[in-house]
Amino acid sequence: MRPARLALLGVLVLLAVACGSPPASPTPQRLPTRAASPTPTATPFSVPAQAYYEEGVARQEAGDAEGALRSLTWAIERAPDMAPAYVARGTIYLAQGKLHLALAQADAALEANPKSAAAYALRGEALRLLDRAEPALESFRQALTLDPALQTETFRSRWLVARAAHNGARLLALSNEYAAAQPDNALRAYYRGWAFIELNAAGTAIEVLIEAIEANPDPPALLWFALGQAYAAERAWPESVTSFEAARGLVQAGDSSLIVHSDRPIAELFGALGWAYLRAGRCVDAEVMLDYALQVGAPASQYTAMLEEARICQTPTPTATPYPTATPMIW
Repeated sequence: MRPARLALLGVLVLLAVACGSPPASPTPQRLPTRAASPTPTATPFSVPAQAYYEEGVARQEAGDAEGALRSLTWAIERAPDMAPAYVARGTIYLAQGKLHLALAQADAALEANPKSAAAYALRGEALRLLDRAEPALESFRQALTLDPALQTETFRSRWLVARAAHNGARLLALSNEYAAAQPDNALRAYYRGWAFIELNAAGTAIEVLIEAIEANPDPPALLWFALGQAYAAERAWPESVTSFEAARGLVQAGDSSLIVHSDRPIAELFGALGWAYLRAGRCVDAEVMLDYALQVGAPASQYTAMLEEARICQTPTPTATPYPTATPMIW
């Protein structure tokens, strides 16, 4: 019975009690010969898995991660073979930094549907963030084989994982892919230049990057950053410092192009600048840059020893005290 009808009946009963005159004497009530049948309760409406899945996706898009996880879990309980629900749940875990849970969801989706390109893409991203470059590259390859339309969406992740693997040939192929898709974008020189750095052709990288910087009235910070790395590979430390300083100036002015290169662009920029300062003999500047890089998330394993070197090189080497000359003995 609906709440409105119950409320209405309650009001009618109260009115009857208030308005009716009580009988002069109680009339004996006849008991029923058998118990009345209980009022049947309504069976809860069964929500299909697809409805829960769509609700979960909508909640995720609205920023309600916990509500989305709850709805997607209900969808999976009703349809354990619903691969898109596992993928959606995995993307939430990925955004929360729960990388192993995200990877488990990708694997569950692939068990439910081995042809799920989205599941392979999720798996590749989770593996990338777990620093497992080679299996990540393979997962992205599988994703594109199943759905070439994911090429643009996964480009940055594929670039970063190839960079982490120092796979120069793969980086060069990706730079060609980018140039074909974005022929007028100045950043195509970054991709090509960085591929040449990894292929031990820093001189060629310098030529590509300088040409792009000179041709662009407002070259992005990423081109200067890559040029600094190319000069560093050639051990041209003053030029490397100048390039990194130009990149830093643009970033401080609001340029965000370094996000293409790294998940921690600020840390990587200041770490690279500190390294160049150190090699150029500017130890005080090196200490400041490296210390800041560590503060904003640079990996300690990469920069701690370098920071210690910068501190040591500021301490002047003690000069040997001349050995006192003995007074000659007079015989």
